[in-house]
Amino acid sequence: MSDEPKFDNWKDAWEYHAAQSAVDYGKMSESELLKLIRAGDWDMFYTIWDAIGKKGSVEKAAPVLLEVLIAQDGEHADLLRYHCAGALFEILGIEDREELRSTIQWDMDNREGSIEELRAAIQEKSKK
Repeated sequence: MSDEPKFDNWKDAWEYHAAQSAVDYGKMSESELLKLIRAGDWDMFYTIWDAIGKKGSVEKAAPVLLEVLIAQDGEHADLLRYHCAGALFEILGIEDREELRSTIQWDMDNREGSIEELRAAIQEKSKK
């Protein structure tokens, strides 16, 4: 018999499973999370991004997240980029850089320039 509760609607089911994923990812180390992210093995609830945002280091996680943002281009990846960018900006401590984040996460004009700006921010924060 399953311990999973029965749900009356999709929202309750979504929130239950997202919370379970968050608990599972919360138990993982930065290295374990990055291994999953590198493999493209992220969850449909986007909770892996919250976990790496909290646990990730500039030196290890930031370059990996930047590469995900670069590789995931186009409209189909908007939500993925949104959550990945949120984690990266949290790690870098630049959550207030809303214009830069918008350009990266929504695949807007001057994306290449924004990528270079993020790359420079990672290098700068790595030196500290």
